[in-house]
Amino acid sequence: MIHPPRPTGSAERNGCISSGACASTVDTIRSKYFWAIESPILPWKYRLALKCSIAYFIASLFTFSPYLSSLISNFPAYNNTSSSPSPVGYLVATVSVHFNPAKTIGAMVEADLYCLVGLIYSAFVCLSSVSLFWWLQGKSGWDWLASILVILWIGVHFGFMGWMKVWMNHPSFSVGDLVKEGGLEPLLQTSFIAFCGAVISNLACYFIWPQSATAILKANIVTTLDSFSNVLESVTSAFCIDDGIHNSILKLENTTSKPSSFATLKNNLRESQSEWIGRRRGGPGGRLGKAYEDALDSMNRLKQHLDELRTGRSLRYDLVRQGQAAADLRDAAPACPRSELLYELQPALKSLSKTCTWSLMRMRQLFSAPLGDNPFEDDFFDLTEEIEGAIFRFDGASNHTLRNTSLISYDTMNVEDHEYVSVVCFFIFTLKETATELISLADATNRIFKLEHHARPNHTHWWTGIFRSRSAPRTPTNDIHPPGRVIPKSSTLKRRFSSIMIPKGLIHPSFPKIRPHAPNTMHTPSYDGLTFIGKIKMRFWSFGRRVGEADVRHAFKVGGATAILAAPAFFEATRLVFLRLWGHWALISFFVVMSPTLGETNFSSLHRVLGTIFGATVAAIMYTLFPENPVTLAIFGFLFSLPCFYYNTSASRFILLTYNLTCLYCYNVRERAVSVVEVAILRAIAVTAGVLWAALVARVWWPAEARREFGRMLGEFCLEIGWLYTRLEAANPYFGEREDSNSNVGDPERRPLLPRYSTLDEYVKELMAMELHLQLKLLQLRKLLDQTQHEPRLKGPFPVELYRGILESLGLILGRLRGVRCVTMREEWCDVRREFILPVNARRREMAGNVVLSFSTLAAAFQLKAPLPPYLPSPDAARGRFVCLSSRSFVKNLKKNAEILFFAYALLMRGLTGEVEGLGRVVQEAFGVVGGAREGFEGIFDEEGEI
Repeated sequence: MIHPPRPTGSAERNGCISSGACASTVDTIRSKYFWAIESPILPWKYRLALKCSIAYFIASLFTFSPYLSSLISNFPAYNNTSSSPSPVGYLVATVSVHFNPAKTIGAMVEADLYCLVGLIYSAFVCLSSVSLFWWLQGKSGWDWLASILVILWIGVHFGFMGWMKVWMNHPSFSVGDLVKEGGLEPLLQTSFIAFCGAVISNLACYFIWPQSATAILKANIVTTLDSFSNVLESVTSAFCIDDGIHNSILKLENTTSKPSSFATLKNNLRESQSEWIGRRRGGPGGRLGKAYEDALDSMNRLKQHLDELRTGRSLRYDLVRQGQAAADLRDAAPACPRSELLYELQPALKSLSKTCTWSLMRMRQLFSAPLGDNPFEDDFFDLTEEIEGAIFRFDGASNHTLRNTSLISYDTMNVEDHEYVSVVCFFIFTLKETATELISLADATNRIFKLEHHARPNHTHWWTGIFRSRSAPRTPTNDIHPPGRVIPKSSTLKRRFSSIMIPKGLIHPSFPKIRPHAPNTMHTPSYDGLTFIGKIKMRFWSFGRRVGEADVRHAFKVGGATAILAAPAFFEATRLVFLRLWGHWALISFFVVMSPTLGETNFSSLHRVLGTIFGATVAAIMYTLFPENPVTLAIFGFLFSLPCFYYNTSASRFILLTYNLTCLYCYNVRERAVSVVEVAILRAIAVTAGVLWAALVARVWWPAEARREFGRMLGEFCLEIGWLYTRLEAANPYFGEREDSNSNVGDPERRPLLPRYSTLDEYVKELMAMELHLQLKLLQLRKLLDQTQHEPRLKGPFPVELYRGILESLGLILGRLRGVRCVTMREEWCDVRREFILPVNARRREMAGNVVLSFSTLAAAFQLKAPLPPYLPSPDAARGRFVCLSSRSFVKNLKKNAEILFFAYALLMRGLTGEVEGLGRVVQEAFGVVGGAREGFEGIFDEEGEI
């Protein structure tokens, strides 16, 4: 359940407001837009459950109130007089359950649009199929064809809906109900019922404790910025201080406010962009929406930088602990130069960290301030200049300290000194990148503030927003960049992400096709080189391959199985049995629980059956006790819905839907003396039949097990992350002096792997798109891993914890690759690469080859699940040889700013290769080793080993 968070940050610092102001941000913004029933006592989760129960109670009055019940006319299929209650009045309450008034305003607008599109599509399907059916029924001898065509039409319709359900992957996109009797009148009546339920849900959403997605977005941004400031301060303190380092770590780990995830913030932004009704101004759309997108992307990168700072802090703590242990063994004090190095860097580190923390708190103040208020008078360009000045001073202090330290010396530098300097340089570089990213965030925040301040007085009434464009009003450039204001032109500002690294449009990641039957090979020749007949065959083969993909198979499976399940309704011999057993509820249950994977289908099926049984039991008991008491039934329904909406799970929703169908339906048809126990039993039988049919189809017809899909996608991820690393290693400097590639034109083996790009930002945009693609794929893998727990295996449970550790390791590798991209895309890296990397390029090739080969080996192992060879590539050893040779050349030709980039790159590659080797050992333990164990292979090459 999404609700505005209540962050509890630290006290007021550096002239910024305290975190207590954030608690009133959502309510302040909400009260400007809508009238609301306010209650300072109830927590938000209780409020949301109560507003849903109120909407459900009002919707249930279409069953228990004679006046509201008379508004719904009877379906012709029931052959009732117009004075009797409508047997389908319970559907109003059912629609209110599906709409869920606890949504934000933006999510409710999305649900309304989905409902409208669904009604139009259903009207087309129902009217076309029924018209065709009755036209063929009028033809003598064509009755069989009419039934077959309608069954096929149902299969096509539900197959398309199943494909859309997978493609949309949206909670508001789902099936609700079916029209049992065809024709225009039943369709209009069902549409009117859906309209009544939707209106009740919308009114409850808008006027009873309404939730603005924009306000929730701002509150989540405030929470995230507050968490960033606490983490940055704690990490820097823990890195700089030897005494009391444990207390600093505890302070970091026990931070009160936790950052919102990137997916949550993106979802809040998407919902807020739909808030174009009932607002004095629309949600973040147009230029304002782009500014919010830039801010969220910048915050996502900030979180990654903070994670790297945490890594640097942990590595230094390990080195300090190891040094103390070694000193205890030698009964001597630790090496002094290391302490002196950090002691000299400590003022610069703390100064830059304090400036960044102060800047975060000032930006937090803007998002937490009420709409239209100016939290501070000075411009954001002053904030940008302050950050740039802090970076400039930090550069000078850190470079001076590193050039004068005795640790970086060719004659005295040992392994321990190299590791310590690498950690310090890595922390320095990451802290500079964090400060640089803050410039991008300040730029996006400035645009948000200016655009919102300019758009605020444009609309004085909420209804004017209905007739205007969803895009935010055009703001003159002079309002964002006032005339006469000189924008800083330093190199740091030129490299800000908001100006060169934020894609203006959708950038598709350029991953190669890593599927079987790669094109332009001996097995799959090029299309252009085929004959005319060969091209026709290739087209048929490509079509069959597309049909065999997972989404199309799922669509065929859902459509075919639904058509088979619905077929008894169109034959005279089985039609009465189908209606008697409520077969349409079996169809709905089948479609609802049918999912692309077997694990998700099992999970939904279990919740559907248990929820149906419990809801039917409660409804049967209550209606048996109070069959003619509408007041008691209505009040009990309200109370019974409170825990269902409070927990808001699929099982609780199924409980309430079954209660509607059983209790409310029996009250509507009470004049017929229908047994509530019989209705409850038939409901349970219909739902169970649909669920069992879904379980059978999912298991027998093209079974798609979550664990198999997980293994396939995990293998693809390893190949794609290996390709990303290849792109980073193959990248040439795109500024300054370039390598001469004319000498390699004639030699295919020495031809550049990647095409030349015209500008640096084009290449960086593509790399960032690839990183985002892999980040989202990690989320999909975690979701699939959760589904594997619901697929029972005869040989034992699936090793979920093992694969969680593997995904965690792959996430760390992806973070290291982001750091490598940040290092190698700097201007100074051009000199480092030319003078220190290329002279030992053979060792670099060995390291890169071992990394790529390791990723390919892991990909094959995850997909085949076969034992691995006893010997795997050793990228960490290759990295050690490469860094050793390059560092010798490096310390002889030390240049300004080069030491930070070089040692940061060395530490990043150390973390990457270490994780890759660790994954290899884990996979060997998981899938086994050819021959039984690695020790047997290693023993062959021992000095005393024998064959």
